[in-house]
Amino acid sequence: MRSTEASVYIDFTEEPDRFLPEGPRWATIGGQPALVWVNIQLDASAREGEINVHFPGTDGSSDSGLPCPGRPGFILPADDSDCVLVGVEKALRICNLADSTWTEPLATVPDDNPRTIINDAEIVPGGKAVVFGTKDTQFDADAKLAQLYLYTADDDQVTVLVDKQVCSNGKVFASDANGLILFDIDTPTRKVVRYRLDVAARTATPDGVALDLANQVGFPDGMCGCGDGTVIVAFFNPDFAEKGRAVRFSLTTGEALEEWTTPGSPRVTCPLLVKRPGGVKLVLTTAAEGMPADMRAKCPNAGCLFIADTQFTDCPAPELVQVS
Repeated sequence: MRSTEASVYIDFTEEPDRFLPEGPRWATIGGQPALVWVNIQLDASAREGEINVHFPGTDGSSDSGLPCPGRPGFILPADDSDCVLVGVEKALRICNLADSTWTEPLATVPDDNPRTIINDAEIVPGGKAVVFGTKDTQFDADAKLAQLYLYTADDDQVTVLVDKQVCSNGKVFASDANGLILFDIDTPTRKVVRYRLDVAARTATPDGVALDLANQVGFPDGMCGCGDGTVIVAFFNPDFAEKGRAVRFSLTTGEALEEWTTPGSPRVTCPLLVKRPGGVKLVLTTAAEGMPADMRAKCPNAGCLFIADTQFTDCPAPELVQVS
C-alpha cells in the first residue's frame, strides 16, 4: 500500500491553537481564496472556540482567529460573499468572516442535554440542505445521547434523522439509480454506515455497513470523498504513536488503498482534498486534545495542520450552502 508522508503546513506558537482543530474547508473571503477551519475549544475546560482563517501564498499577516460564541463543531462555505455556516453549541449561525459578525441562530437542535454539542457536517449536493451531527462531550458509548440531523436552508428546519449516536463525525454523499446515499461515521462504532437519504421526506434509512474499520489503529474521525467511489478517513489515535494516519478506502470493496502519515502528530481529525496550482493536495488537521504532558513532549507536531501530495488529477468541487 502506498504511503505518503505529509509535511507541516501550519504550525502554531500558542498551545490553545493546537487543542482541537477540525473541519478544514476552502472559502473565499474578500475575494481571496482562504483555508478555514474550527478549533472546537481552546483547552479541556473551555466553553468557547475559534474559527481560523489562512490565506495561502501570503506572508500570514492577514491570517486570523475569530472567537466564537461557544464551541464550533463545523464550518461550511456559503453562497453569500464572505459568509460561512457554522454549527456552534446547539445552533446554526451565519458568520461573515470579512467583518467578523454573526447572525442570530437560523435554527437550533431539539435537544437540551448539556452534554451534547454540534459536531461534524456535510453539505447535501445542490447546497439546499446540510446533514450534521452532535457529540456527547463525555463520549459515553452506553448513553448514546447524540443524534444525526437534517437542516434545510429554504425553511430553516431541523429534523432528527438518526438517534442514539455517541460522536457523529465524517459524512460523504454519493448517488446511484435509487437516489442519494449518505455515508456516516459514529466514531466509537469504528464503522462507516450507509443510509438512503430522502431530503423531501426528511428520512435516512439504514442500508448496511460500508466500511468496518475495527482493524485500523485509532478511531475514525473526519472523512472526505475523492469523487471516484473512495473516501479518505482520518484516524484519531488516543495512544502514543510516532505518526498519525489518514487512509483511503474503497466504498465498494472496503479495501485500504493508500495512506498519508503525519509525523509527530498521532491524532488526525479531518481530511480535505483541494485543487491547487501544484496539483490536488490533501490537507489534514490534527489535535493535541487529551494528551498528557509526557505524550505531548514526544509529539512535537500535535495540533499542526499538514499538507501532502496526492496522485489525483482532480477532486470534487466544493459545495456551497445556499443561504442567500
